[in-house]
Amino acid sequence: MKIDSTLGPFQEIKKSGEQPGTARPTAPEPEAKPEKAGDVVQLSERARLAARATELAHAAPEVRQDKVDSLRDQLNSGTYNVSGQVVAEALIRKSITEV
Repeated sequence: MKIDSTLGPFQEIKKSGEQPGTARPTAPEPEAKPEKAGDVVQLSERARLAARATELAHAAPEVRQDKVDSLRDQLNSGTYNVSGQVVAEALIRKSITEV
């Protein structure tokens, strides 16, 4: 194995007289502007409706008990009828939208 005696990226440090590991001075960071008193945020009606819809969706139960009860009653009474085509279309539609 051959050891390279060049300093690579550290050559500039040696030329400038700096020691490796010493910090170089940096430019001062810009000062943050103070916020003005009385700043106001206004949401559009559409943004308010979207926020409300999101809130209601999160608060809704995962199981829609009314649907479950209705289907249970239909199954028990023998009145629940669904065609294979409707089921197949629903499965295909769901698989396409989940991609």
